Parts: sequence; structure tokens; C-alpha cells
Amino acid sequence: MPTSAEPLRIIRLDRCRSTNDYARENLNRLRSELPLAVCARSQSAGRGREGRSWSSPPGLGLYVTFAFRLADPRLLALVPLASGVAVCEALATWTGRLFTLKWPNDVLGGGRKVAGILCEGTVSGAEAVSLVGIGVNLNQRQADLEAEYRPRAASLLLLTGREWPADGCLERLAAALLAWLGRLQGEGPAAVVARARELTRPFLGRAIRFRQGGRDWSGVCRGLADDGGLRLETAAGEDTVFYSGEIVGAALTP
Repeated sequence: MPTSAEPLRIIRLDRCRSTNDYARENLNRLRSELPLAVCARSQSAGRGREGRSWSSPPGLGLYVTFAFRLADPRLLALVPLASGVAVCEALATWTGRLFTLKWPNDVLGGGRKVAGILCEGTVSGAEAVSLVGIGVNLNQRQADLEAEYRPRAASLLLLTGREWPADGCLERLAAALLAWLGRLQGEGPAAVVARARELTRPFLGRAIRFRQGGRDWSGVCRGLADDGGLRLETAAGEDTVFYSGEIVGAALTP
């Protein structure tokens, strides 16, 4: 895959159902051109993790999917964490603000969600292809956010008081993502997990509620395992490691 300094082909769409859907449905045709990015001005059916919708009005956010190859399919499991690290760092260097990571790949600013990531992968023989869909709230004002998400969501505009261009965000994300995926493939999981531990530190030692497959667990977050899984000390005192699911409640100070 190219380094962050090399060109990345960008497919620009005015509107699509979702950039992940477009990339997946056209993957066979586009395979020879990987890595690439599919960027849409708006989405009619943008989606996030756990099948949730992602509001995608024109002019207010960045909606993009990066498609790339991984030489080792075993690294697919670390792509969500690497992507979360990349988005946190890209937004931090761009805006001068601090961003944190809610495992595995929700990006928070001021304790509220600013960006979400949806990773999908396919394996063919010894080669894997990963799709990393990223949605960033850029210029939403409070009234632009869906009512049910307003207490937990923010945008770069709400955090900084100024508007942010989508092209500038795309450029930063592409460079950061390619750099971290390059490190993942060149150095293995250790570098990604180490940085993710720093970015998830606000959750360390906190009481959290965790949901997986429709079941909830309560306990204390004990950080990340060496392979990137989330460690939870349950109410029964058991140290359990999760590799899927999400934190749905936490006693955090914004």
C-alpha cells in the first residue's frame, strides 16, 4: 500500500446510499485500483456500527470509505482500532483540540461523539480487503443534530466555533489512516495497541456498561489487552476480554 505521502485515488459522488455500500458493490471492478477512497457529498442511508443510521446531510459532514488491501488477513481484527487511532490523531493535529477513543473506534471530543467508523472486510485466499467507512461531524449546529443524539453528539464547529472544510478533513484522514495501517502491517499490533491505550485512558478504572449481542455487562474498565481486546472486570471480579460489542455507558467527565 502507498505511504501517506503518495497519491490516493478518490472517487467523488454527489449522493449515494452509503459509501461503504458503493465500495463493496463495486469492489470487483475497483480491485485493481486499490487503495482508494469513495467520498460522497451526502448519503441517503448512511450507517454506523450495530446497524444504526448515520445522518448525512450535504455540506455538514465528511462521508468517506477507504478501501485497501492487507497482506495478512489476521490483521483485519486490528483495523477498527488502528482506524480509530488515525481519526483521533488527524482531527487533533487539524484542530488543535484533544480527542479520545471510545473502544473500539468511536471518536469523542469534549466527551461527545464527533466521528464514527464502520469497518468491513473480505478475505480471498491469502489476501484481505478492508473497507473503512468514516463519518465526521464537521459543521452541524445543535439544531442540525438528530434530537435523540444531541446530548451525546458534537461537531467540530460546536467544539471550536468555526467551520471546517470537508476536503481538508479528507486529506488529513487519508494521510493518518495510511500511516497507521502501514505501521500495523510493518510493526504488527503492538504500536497500534500502545497508542490506543493512551487515547482510551479516560475510560481506564471507570465504571462502565458494556453491550454485546443484546446482553449487557457492568464492571470496571481495565484497559486494552495486548491484542487490542477490551478488558472488563465484572461485578463478580472476573477479568473478561471482549473483541466485539460497545461501551454504552460510562462514568466519564467530559
